[in-house]
Amino acid sequence: MDSAHSQLEQQLQQIKKAKITAETDVDQTRRKQNEQDWLEEDSNQLTHEKLVLLDFLRSGWQGEEASGFHRYLEEQQHEESVAWKKDLQDKRTDLDTELQENKDRLHALETKQATLQKEWSK
Repeated sequence: MDSAHSQLEQQLQQIKKAKITAETDVDQTRRKQNEQDWLEEDSNQLTHEKLVLLDFLRSGWQGEEASGFHRYLEEQQHEESVAWKKDLQDKRTDLDTELQENKDRLHALETKQATLQKEWSK
């Protein structure tokens, strides 16, 4: 009985350490998500400022050459914006997946811990 009891105690200690690691991982992922939120807000603000600047430049430009350059700048800005938004969305999806995996791992550890504690109590 003592070796079984000792083995259960050892397993419980291992699970406790794994839970702490999993909880830390969840916290880190949430911090990454917050940073991602800030990046998305900054991106939206920069996109808005670029559009305002392009409108300002458009009002000051005249002639065919200026109009062509303006279209070029708008296309460049649009392509950069689309690429940046796609990158942000991909990172958001990766972080959501990472968070769910961490939560699932934590839940599995908690379930295993509860099972071992029931055996411990017997």
